[in-house]
Amino acid sequence: MSEMNDMLARLAAVERELARQKDLRDIEDLLARYSRALDWLDDAMLDTVFYDDAEIDYGFFKGSGKDFKPRLMEVEHSVGRRWHFTSQLKMDLHGDTADVESYNLSLSLPNETPADKAPYAIFFGFYKDRVLKRNGKWGIIARKHILVSGSPLAEIAMDGDMGMLNQIGMTSPAHPDYRPLTQAQALESA
Repeated sequence: MSEMNDMLARLAAVERELARQKDLRDIEDLLARYSRALDWLDDAMLDTVFYDDAEIDYGFFKGSGKDFKPRLMEVEHSVGRRWHFTSQLKMDLHGDTADVESYNLSLSLPNETPADKAPYAIFFGFYKDRVLKRNGKWGIIARKHILVSGSPLAEIAMDGDMGMLNQIGMTSPAHPDYRPLTQAQALESA
């Protein structure tokens, strides 16, 4: 009987670790959806990222997730091109909550198409997130963005053979290269 109990205990441990790994992967997916929502100007995808009752602090904005989402998209719509990158995630999982820290890099370009010497901005910082699994869906319940540096740069227009590279132009879910790549659904309020 002891052998059976040992096997059941090992099986239970494997199932717990599998569930933990799935949660960690779902949180990674959550953060990827954030970047994609901004880069493709996808409001519906952004609704899969922040809970409406989230506490958000970006410096220029402090308030609820519900009020932050339209303000953030207003900022993103005000530029011609944008690119967000989140990496080096460190997560501390506690059941249905997790503390997550990650590095972010983002670019903001004024024009929809490359323009020689057009000014653009690059930003480096950190996200300090608390995420919550509510009704089986992970979402951000608290975020603080910490800016390390922002710098202006000048774009170099691609010409010659490099000008033949595919260029993105105006992004939106209607863009021919856009793919949702998610089954995530909007997060429900508390």
